Amino acid sequence: MRTLILVAFAIGLCLVPARPESQSRPALSPNDITQINNVTQAFAKGVLAKEFKTVSALYAGNAVLYPPGETAVKGRPSIEACLAGLPGMTGFTVRTTSVEGRDDVAYSQGTYAMTIVDPREKKPIEASGYFVQISRKQPDGRWLIAVHMLNAH
Repeated sequence: MRTLILVAFAIGLCLVPARPESQSRPALSPNDITQINNVTQAFAKGVLAKEFKTVSALYAGNAVLYPPGETAVKGRPSIEACLAGLPGMTGFTVRTTSVEGRDDVAYSQGTYAMTIVDPREKKPIEASGYFVQISRKQPDGRWLIAVHMLNAH
């Protein structure tokens, strides 16, 4: 009888659904979401102001940037050089539509719009698209961009 009870107990444990790991990790706090949104806005403001050293500091040291129509740019120094090679801009805005994540990893997505100056004709060109950004929380509590992809319409 005792064996039968142990077998029934073991079978019962097998039938209890396991709790997914993502549920055991804490959700993003409102402060985390604010910090991630602030990084995204600092990116846009820094690019527009041509403060590429400051902008590249928003990325993790081993981050990857996927600019529209270009190959992957890996590492903070290469990201800074890539951004410094952007054509002149008279406008650049981003709008985050969602931020999701758990613990020390988050992703955000949204849209961007920019006005660049055609270097040959000196006329403004409007461009827009979507972005996806994966951020990692650092040991000091800051959120840095780990992967950043911008896709033109």
